[in-house]
Amino acid sequence: MERTPTTSRRTFFRKIHENTRRNVRLRRVGVDGKQVNGRRRRTTVEPMFTFEQLTRCNRTELAICRFVSTHVESVAYMSVRKLAAATYVSPSTIMRWCVKMGFGGFDSFKAEVREAASARKSTPIPQADLGELSLFFSRADSPAFEAMLGEATSLLEHADPIMFVGEGSSGTIADYGARLFANLGLFAIGLTDAFYPIATFARQSMAVIAVSESGETPKLLELMEGFASRSATLLALTNATDSTLAAMCDWSFAAGLSSERVNGGYNATSQLPAVFVIESLARRLVKLRNDRNQGNRNR
Repeated sequence: MERTPTTSRRTFFRKIHENTRRNVRLRRVGVDGKQVNGRRRRTTVEPMFTFEQLTRCNRTELAICRFVSTHVESVAYMSVRKLAAATYVSPSTIMRWCVKMGFGGFDSFKAEVREAASARKSTPIPQADLGELSLFFSRADSPAFEAMLGEATSLLEHADPIMFVGEGSSGTIADYGARLFANLGLFAIGLTDAFYPIATFARQSMAVIAVSESGETPKLLELMEGFASRSATLLALTNATDSTLAAMCDWSFAAGLSSERVNGGYNATSQLPAVFVIESLARRLVKLRNDRNQGNRNR
């Protein structure tokens, strides 16, 4: 009767399985899954060894699995004797292991390993920054995110003018936002000097969109306080999920990415979420105003 692995053995199996997932066998994918060059196209990406296979292995066989999964490029060009020597077993043990793991023999096993080695060389592993941005865009593709954009668009509907403010790299994004809004026919101005006197033009009818990665830039907060004292509508685009800037605004968006500081504190955090939100707001605002104007003409 086959024994059920203990908890520690299951953990060991899972670690082996996780290692093998990094060494996938990538097959050519067909639209209809038909055979190509005598072989059926695979439409999935699979690990070298399945969890079920690993649970049937003894410790010697698991050691072979671990060596193969962590040395794919080297194993692809090893003879059976060299692989046996590298894993401290006999060539006959390697041959039996190949059959037990579902390969037709050592040659079949080598063919699979070479495919895995080729896939590793030709398939870059996504970096952490891509993972964060992918997660952001998956959240953006939702009714809740659209509703949030709708709230901001409503605040901007009657704003005149719309002012983008920011400092440093955030100031560059603020300038881009103002230019994009202006390109789309919206009255927008960019302000990247937090010391600029605003008393002569700040008024209730305007909306101010502040761009700040941290949401804690002192001079920018003072500038926004000046706009608030003139009853302007305040909006914020930040990275920090909890910031002073967001707290003082009528609407705020926080990207929530990992903050990155380089070369003594300079900001290198991705501004892509802020750019995406700016572009989304611009297009929705243009549509909202056009729909409103069309409705007025039809009355």
